[in-house]
Amino acid sequence: MNINETELIWLDEQHEISLAELIALSGLTEAEVRQLVESGALTPTATDKPNAGTWSFSSHCIVSIRKLSRLKHDFELEQNALGLMLIFLERIRTLEYQLRDLEHAATKSHV
Repeated sequence: MNINETELIWLDEQHEISLAELIALSGLTEAEVRQLVESGALTPTATDKPNAGTWSFSSHCIVSIRKLSRLKHDFELEQNALGLMLIFLERIRTLEYQLRDLEHAATKSHV
């Protein structure tokens, strides 16, 4: 398994990536990322920045964005479906984390 340097990013809420980095890591075009932001499916970390060139994003969104890119290419999704798909992917990710936390809490209570 060969890991590219761009693959080594700390994925959490505290680390941010720029618009250019997100585009490079996502496999989506700049127009697609901008449409995701405009539709509200993807939110820059500082929404008071009107200039798209200064947008930054929480690094945790990379996982969902990359899944979205793979699905787009595999299923030839149209651009207007990307926002809805990203919302679903983020919701699934959130529910998986909640389920993991509940399972962890249940195993701790049985000890």
